[in-house]
Amino acid sequence: MRATACVGFVLALSAALLAQQAPASQPAFDVVSIKQSQPGAPNRLPRISPGRVELFNTTLKSLIGTAYSRFPFDSREVVGGPPWIDSERFDIVATMEKPPQLAGFAMLGELSVMLRALIEQRFGVKAHNEQREGDVYTLTYARSDRKTGAGLLLVPDACAAALKELTGAAPPPQRTGPPPCSFGGPPGRLIGTGVTMAMFANVLSETAGRTVVDRTGLAGSFDIELNFDPSSAAKAPGAPLGPQPADDSKPSVFTALQEQLGLKLESTRGQVDILVIDSAERPTPN
Repeated sequence: MRATACVGFVLALSAALLAQQAPASQPAFDVVSIKQSQPGAPNRLPRISPGRVELFNTTLKSLIGTAYSRFPFDSREVVGGPPWIDSERFDIVATMEKPPQLAGFAMLGELSVMLRALIEQRFGVKAHNEQREGDVYTLTYARSDRKTGAGLLLVPDACAAALKELTGAAPPPQRTGPPPCSFGGPPGRLIGTGVTMAMFANVLSETAGRTVVDRTGLAGSFDIELNFDPSSAAKAPGAPLGPQPADDSKPSVFTALQEQLGLKLESTRGQVDILVIDSAERPTPN
């Protein structure tokens, strides 16, 4: 699979690991190295091990969104800050002698705090939340009998076990396919593996171009496959920057939801939580 095709599988697990609010103590990385990425460097998956975190070719805006995330696949809009935070890219290696403590639903609450401390100390990031009125979508059933489509399959929950594997001392087992709690696929194809509907709504927010709120009431974990015209999406998984070519052989993302999953998006107004970047600076020297 090409790098661009698997970008969506990216931080499926690590996004969940970083999605916990700060505890009372303030753990931090012992050593942090930050370097400008080489021009034209390809996207690479992050590496997370018990004593080391490596992030490649990442923007500060992406780091901020991850460090301040509230739950897995948090799609909250990040605004403000100088223009370079979404264009300049960095390679970051951070080490710690003591592995972060697990918290809540097998999530690394301490790792979230550590990443937040890193960007606040080295990039001078200051940010705050705002509630703003805006357009949102609600995700609901497309049919009155609530029958779902073939692209939505209920599966056993394996997310918690996969997260523990990732953060354990032993190497995680080799898999032939994507791990649980992940999304991926090339432009025009969204594949979810062992995900909840809340996670799906969060990821769909990027594709639909506005916040999506799950109103299906569907509980459990699902394998999801959605095939659509990539030009109909605000941001397709794995897509490079810029407009996507049209694929007339596929339906729009809105039609695909109804035909393939038995779900639909309904437009409404609601409160949208925004993360506002008040200040940011280029990183201090190593």
